[in-house]
Amino acid sequence: MLTRIITAVIGIVLAVGIITYGGWVFGLAVLVLGVLAWHEFFQMAKNKGFHIYPFSGGGGVALLLALVGYAYTEGVDQFFQYPCILLLTVVIFLLICFEGLLRHCHWHEENWMADASYTAFSFFYCGLLLAHVILVRGVPGWKFELFNHTMTYGEALLWMVLLGTWASDTFAYFIGITFGKHKFCKVSPKKSWEGAIGGFFGSMFVVVAVGIHFMMMSSSLAHCLGFVIAFFAPVGDLIESVIKRGFEVKDSGILLPGHGGVLDRFDSLLFTAPLTYYVLLFWKMFIG
Repeated sequence: MLTRIITAVIGIVLAVGIITYGGWVFGLAVLVLGVLAWHEFFQMAKNKGFHIYPFSGGGGVALLLALVGYAYTEGVDQFFQYPCILLLTVVIFLLICFEGLLRHCHWHEENWMADASYTAFSFFYCGLLLAHVILVRGVPGWKFELFNHTMTYGEALLWMVLLGTWASDTFAYFIGITFGKHKFCKVSPKKSWEGAIGGFFGSMFVVVAVGIHFMMMSSSLAHCLGFVIAFFAPVGDLIESVIKRGFEVKDSGILLPGHGGVLDRFDSLLFTAPLTYYVLLFWKMFIG
């Protein structure tokens, strides 16, 4: 437990510094996290006999995150980024198919469909989903002063997502170990319904409180985002548990002592960040 706490404290300090600084430091940090997450997926699949394609898979993750990070750093309009991201995603998927074809024809790798599918999943999971963390940080809007720091709307929005995601895990853990009696899901046998319900309402409370009192959101938008984050944070955690169970590993990696790997720590964020971004986007487009 002490190791876990120390790692968490160091991680929070680094997160505060990187998110606050923003710019190329933030973009580079997300790029590094994406590459590390992909490498963890690569190793888990490799240990089960699958061949994740490094050029189109790992290279695709790095290229996409670098592009989105560059656009964020240069202040490129986010609506202009959509066709670029879509184009690059299609190109990388085609490269995955092409690299798989070369390996099948010249290196006689027989499990082409499985290898190509795992590679494509690794790109979408570790690259496309994580890219939305940068998109969230770059959401335009008003600015305000907080502790002698000028905070942008995107920065505040990202903190809302992070705090809501962490609150889901924290409330679920402590309420689960205190009151948990009914098993929640066989994928993660230590989780309980009591913990899941506590995590949901704890996360929703944090998001709504931050949204209304710090970001001046309407009550309806704050509650909508609170529901989405509170519901999908544990879904992201369970999805990663399914992945690890399929690869027969306990942790995705060992980079973060007491927490496992990058995927173990950021699995929920891979779901909450994209969904928050698109809820906010469509809310502004159709509701105002």
